Amino acid sequence: MTVRESILENIKTTLEAITEAGGYRNTIASVQRWRQSGNSLVNIPCIVINAGPETKEPVPNPFTTCRFTVYLDIWTRQDESDPASTDALLNSLLGDAEKALMIDVTRGDFAKDTNIRSNAMFETAEGQPHAGIIIELEIVYQHRQTDPEIAG
Repeated sequence: MTVRESILENIKTTLEAITEAGGYRNTIASVQRWRQSGNSLVNIPCIVINAGPETKEPVPNPFTTCRFTVYLDIWTRQDESDPASTDALLNSLLGDAEKALMIDVTRGDFAKDTNIRSNAMFETAEGQPHAGIIIELEIVYQHRQTDPEIAG
């Protein structure tokens, strides 16, 4: 398994640990990797992990330093009877995701660092059933130049 794939699997496992019983404000019902055929939004809140662009620099020899962007799409639906604002709900989910991701910035020793770069709420129309927020992560990691399965 490549270092990149190990990092994505670590992110999935990390986000699956978000539960009220575990000390968070919410319980994430489903964490999924992106699927071309579509992801299920039946169980919510749901987080879909999307691999983004990556840059590579062949240093320090014999390693390549990679800057890997990962997008987390957090989906939810709000009950009409819920008196809280949708912003408050999304901020709560954002806080839980940030808290969980920063527990181990090395992604299980596969990365050098994890940085939360930005977040943006989904563009939604009033009355739309789903709301959500996109979190942009930057993962800095290294792998051997001759083998992307060996971490640096």
